[in-house]
Amino acid sequence: MSFPLVVVAGATGAIGAEVVRELQSRGTRIRALVREPARLTTEPEEIFVGNLLNPRTLEGSCAGADAVVSCAGASFASKLFTYKAEAFFAVDDGGNRSLLREAEEAGVRRFGYVSVYGGRFLGMMEYVRAHESFAAAMRLSSIDHLIVRPTVTFARLSPLVEHARKRGKLSIVGTGQAQTNPVHEADVAKALADGLEGREEEVDVGGPEVLTWEEIAGMAAAAAGDADVRFSYLWRAQLRAAFRRFTGRHGYDSAVYRIAESAVDMVAPVVGDRRLEDYFASLGAR
Repeated sequence: MSFPLVVVAGATGAIGAEVVRELQSRGTRIRALVREPARLTTEPEEIFVGNLLNPRTLEGSCAGADAVVSCAGASFASKLFTYKAEAFFAVDDGGNRSLLREAEEAGVRRFGYVSVYGGRFLGMMEYVRAHESFAAAMRLSSIDHLIVRPTVTFARLSPLVEHARKRGKLSIVGTGQAQTNPVHEADVAKALADGLEGREEEVDVGGPEVLTWEEIAGMAAAAAGDADVRFSYLWRAQLRAAFRRFTGRHGYDSAVYRIAESAVDMVAPVVGDRRLEDYFASLGAR
């Protein structure tokens, strides 16, 4: 199935930018749906300025498009006292539903969505529930759908190197023995493009290496110049997360997910061959 024109929402993000590059390499024209065009690191053929939280700004965004891909979601990063931060349900569910309605009205053939791996066993968490709620809406839509669920991406782990470089140490929650297989954004983009052209409806993707969080922290520390790796008690992390509830719901939801992520094995089917250690080394050399 070919798609001459694809709308990519969230094209300024790490995954979204790779989706733009991957689809362009296959001869597809891209219409980037973004709030801030200045943040684009790619060169889409078209740019449509809109905000998923304001449905009126999405009018016409999908006109003439053959498919829509949404990599859009609330930022996972959080700071203290972020009362006005965009909540996961507002963007990942509500905002994407607005885009889905626009795509339905425009007669789009296929809708792809980058969700999160772990919904089957972390479904009670706000971060996961927001993604799975929209996934449920997609299944009820008249448009053919594709849901791609990656494990933790390289870009989301990149702050570990900077943190270790600045402080000379890196702390991980609990024993650090939970396993996952981190995946590069470019490999997620390829899996999504392949699935979009095929008939898949749901695809889980992870990287080629199954690593413990202790090993991930060790790689980040080495890339930062042999910083110390320390272990923090789970109860301390839980206490800090509870405190965040009083300083902003988004920060609390992010912290709770990070704790669960570090304590539960999350290993998905392998795509690609990019190694996390090489990625960290490239960050350390900057």
